[in-house]
Amino acid sequence: MVAVLYIKSKVHLVYLHDRPYQAERVITSEIVVDQKIETTMRYAMSETANRLEFAAKNDIANGKANCVGYARLAADICNDVFKQNNIKAKAKPVVGHYYVGSINIHDIVLKYITDDKTKNFWKDHDYVQILDLSNNVIGSFDPSVYDLTGFDFTE
Repeated sequence: MVAVLYIKSKVHLVYLHDRPYQAERVITSEIVVDQKIETTMRYAMSETANRLEFAAKNDIANGKANCVGYARLAADICNDVFKQNNIKAKAKPVVGHYYVGSINIHDIVLKYITDDKTKNFWKDHDYVQILDLSNNVIGSFDPSVYDLTGFDFTE
């Protein structure tokens, strides 16, 4: 367990580029938020995990998605909560790579583990960035890894 916690402490996401995205109206259930962005991120991770199951292709209407769909739904949930609670922030799905220390996990998986059939699946990873109204990144989180592993990678 100590080794897992140590590795988790070294894991981080590195931003590559924005994901083309158009927000959709998300109907959120009863929202109890304490006006903190961190609480909203954790709520969005939990709510997204409750609504979706990981799949190779996105079919959010039927509760299935890959990391792209998870990030889109979580960003929509965050933006809905921000709007309802007058929180001055916005969420957007972005593309990045996972690193453990200085080691790019995607490079290792692509080089040693995947085959041609699964290469595109591992080329990058979608997650959510939270920005203030001046477009400064003030937080990020990964709803699909949270759902798959239970690890809370919020920054």
